[in-house]
Amino acid sequence: MILAVFALFTMIFGMFRNGLTDNADGTEGPGVFIGMLEGVSIFGAILILVFFTALNDYSKDLQMVKLSSLSRDEDMPVIRGKQSAVQTVNIWNLVVGDVIKLNPGDRIPADCLYLDGNNVTVDESSSKNNTNVDGMVDGQIKHVSKN
Repeated sequence: MILAVFALFTMIFGMFRNGLTDNADGTEGPGVFIGMLEGVSIFGAILILVFFTALNDYSKDLQMVKLSSLSRDEDMPVIRGKQSAVQTVNIWNLVVGDVIKLNPGDRIPADCLYLDGNNVTVDESSSKNNTNVDGMVDGQIKHVSKN
């Protein structure tokens, strides 16, 4: 912004300096356009810089959106239907009635009921941005254990 203001001042002073004076031999001076040339070139450099910075930011934003969509895409083994066959289903395609088979370290992709298992512990502190992992947060149980 400051550079644009100084470029404008350069244009104005260049017009007055070169456009309003005559040469020593009485001929007309270099002209208004020559006086403005320095300021116009600064404005051109500013426009080029802004264009390439915006283009770079836009491409990085597209890459970030692509990466974040990949991190949320996950397949889970589920039991679905009357045959009780295990299928691999994307977490965005889960429906009511699906039974999710969890392995150690898996993230639970939806609200669900715990049916059966051994030594299960659930830690919701990362999803709630809470660092308290001792089992109780604000009077509510945050860990479930079944032995």
